[in-house]
Amino acid sequence: MKKLIINADDFGLTDGCNYGIIYAMKLGVVTSTSIMINMPKASDAIKLAKDNGIEGIGLHLTLTCGEPVSPKEEVPSLINKRGYFYKRRAELFPVMNLNEAEKELRNQILEFKKYDIKLSHLDSHHHIHMYDGVREIVANLAKEYNLPLRQPNLETKELLIELGVQTTDSFSMGFYDEKANINELIDIIDQIPDGSIEIMTHPAIVDRELYDYSSYNKQRLDELKVLTSKELKDWIEANNIKLITYGDLGTA
Repeated sequence: MKKLIINADDFGLTDGCNYGIIYAMKLGVVTSTSIMINMPKASDAIKLAKDNGIEGIGLHLTLTCGEPVSPKEEVPSLINKRGYFYKRRAELFPVMNLNEAEKELRNQILEFKKYDIKLSHLDSHHHIHMYDGVREIVANLAKEYNLPLRQPNLETKELLIELGVQTTDSFSMGFYDEKANINELIDIIDQIPDGSIEIMTHPAIVDRELYDYSSYNKQRLDELKVLTSKELKDWIEANNIKLITYGDLGTA
């Protein structure tokens, strides 16, 4: 049997992301979400999740959007002259101090834990934890806090297995941009072997803020339409695919 986690990234990014993700979870096939705890709309996102009976959410660790939760003087290599994270990995990684990165990522976990909601898993914005250096930091944080972690590439999956960190058997980032349509999503699910699977998604109701934060904006509404479509829900049911969350790993 295929056991499928459909995770919505970027919870907390904007109001439109927050409402779109909740809509996709309540009326669609999205089973999980992960929050950018450093963003101004994060507290609103958590309240919205709790108001809608969602008991646990993941943490979308970020070093490439918004501001750090750490005091800026403690993480100077992570921020530009305006005090914000660099928007691109290519700008960040050549100047990044890994000790500062570990401090900031740990502080994002601690910031999440101030809220009265369960932390279901870890993943990361722009997949920063799939790269050397940050990979080891995030994997060890997942082990320390006993949290499942997304495995975006083979190197990360092998490290998680070695450390005994829970993850899915398979992961796909293929449902994105021009491939964010129902036929592509069905093909992705159909081609992945049986076992536990995570598929990354980015549903949202597009608002003005989203244009400011992300070049991936109008496409998010296309994703929302697919993820709430009756056709997709019927196909998943007809193919005996079990929708699960990270909390179900190992038990579903």
